[in-house]
Amino acid sequence: MAGPSKTAQRVSPSATPATPTTASGLTSLFDRPSLLYLAASLLRVVFLLYGLWQDANSPVKYTDIDYLVFTDAARFVARGQSPYERETYRYTPILAWLLLPTAHTTGNRLVNAALFSSGKVLFATADLVAGWLLERVLARSMDGASARKFASIWLLNPMVATISTRGSSEGLLGVLVMALLSVVLARRITLAGLLLGFSVHFKIYPFIYAPAIVWWMDADKLRTSGSGSKSSRETSPLNKLLAFITPARLRLAFTSLATFLALNVAMYTL
Repeated sequence: MAGPSKTAQRVSPSATPATPTTASGLTSLFDRPSLLYLAASLLRVVFLLYGLWQDANSPVKYTDIDYLVFTDAARFVARGQSPYERETYRYTPILAWLLLPTAHTTGNRLVNAALFSSGKVLFATADLVAGWLLERVLARSMDGASARKFASIWLLNPMVATISTRGSSEGLLGVLVMALLSVVLARRITLAGLLLGFSVHFKIYPFIYAPAIVWWMDADKLRTSGSGSKSSRETSPLNKLLAFITPARLRLAFTSLATFLALNVAMYTL
């Protein structure tokens, strides 16, 4: 029988390149949370610095136009005026208050650039917090390394990093939504109502999660007795409706609505 060819002998030593090293590096990344969050932070720092360069050197700006609206509104607030003096600002005043540092200027150009970018840093930090909350939610049903692998789809996603470092406030919404999901899973209904009301006040679209949360809140999910087993036996539509209206659901609805209305009234009177 003919032995292996010289060509095969020459190729075979290089048939196992650095794949194990790469896999080992990824495993280390997911096994050590500090490395994962450091990598996610560095990704956002790189995008922030690149954005400063592009804004200074290109007619096509990296900074989102919405960020200019936010920072203009913050300047009005810093002067004691309403943020709604800025045309097209249609957000909660809380957002303008959060961006007040961007309204300050000094005699140093680099310091001014840092102050102007502080809102982007806030949004990028919110990205990281949202990823951490996502990891915590996932860790309820899987091991920590697997949870971090799935969370890295958010944390190491260049698109997510680009959105926040351009000056979009969606990272803050990500924190609110993930915090809402976390407390719902922990069955902290009053806190969930507060977060839902605040989230909808901040931006209307988190309301779309309310029906899913209400539907999820069966008695067996909340580890209460009575209505869950009874509703499965009753066939009358009225009985099913009455079984659906539980104290926990009413508390969530009342708390979220009261929070939403209170914040809207408070912001309107300021």
